[in-house]
Amino acid sequence: MARVVKSPQERRAEFISAANELFFSKGYTSTSVNDLIQYVGVSKGAFYHHFDSKQAVLEAWSDDMLVQYRQVIGGLVDDPSLSALTKWTLLLRRTNQWEIGQKEIMLGFVRIINMDENLQLKHNFMQKVSVLLAGYYETILTQGNQENVFDVPSPAVTARLMVTVLNGFSEELTRKMLQAEQMQDLFDGVVEEVEATQLVLERMVGAEAGCMPLIDGELLHAWFTD
Repeated sequence: MARVVKSPQERRAEFISAANELFFSKGYTSTSVNDLIQYVGVSKGAFYHHFDSKQAVLEAWSDDMLVQYRQVIGGLVDDPSLSALTKWTLLLRRTNQWEIGQKEIMLGFVRIINMDENLQLKHNFMQKVSVLLAGYYETILTQGNQENVFDVPSPAVTARLMVTVLNGFSEELTRKMLQAEQMQDLFDGVVEEVEATQLVLERMVGAEAGCMPLIDGELLHAWFTD
């Protein structure tokens, strides 16, 4: 049988898919480069043609997640038919729906990048996420100023501060989720933190209270139930 020749992009995607499967079925620590090679069914040379380590596959996987996220958001923030507040609501809703739609993958990914050996990768990933989100927020804040629903002297600076606040909220929630024996036990406390964080953001941009929801109750509850 003739050997199937695949493009570099196809082969790279196969290794990322293998990592997605094996990191969850065997665990990240227990998965070796050889496991990935055997799963894909190629030579060791083929692996090292694309990646120099297991961690490099994880980094490629994280980059792919960002690509997927950009596709989910699409041209939302640049849509001239939508108001600034509508864009904010839809941006957060699409984000939450995308994450919850692959909840187990997201939780597994969070556990992996919070391992000591992957903290530099986590730092790099969070920087990329922060730049992306700050760009979205700046566009919305600029429009909101024009519509008189926000009062923001510097949309660019405020957008970065908003990212910092939301990253802090996310880090604290992640810490609790990784330590919790029962996710449901966290729910009431998380509701309080969501409400407090939303209020902080609304005050930062001079918006009316309640007009910048972070997540609706149904989607929030989905994080804490099977």
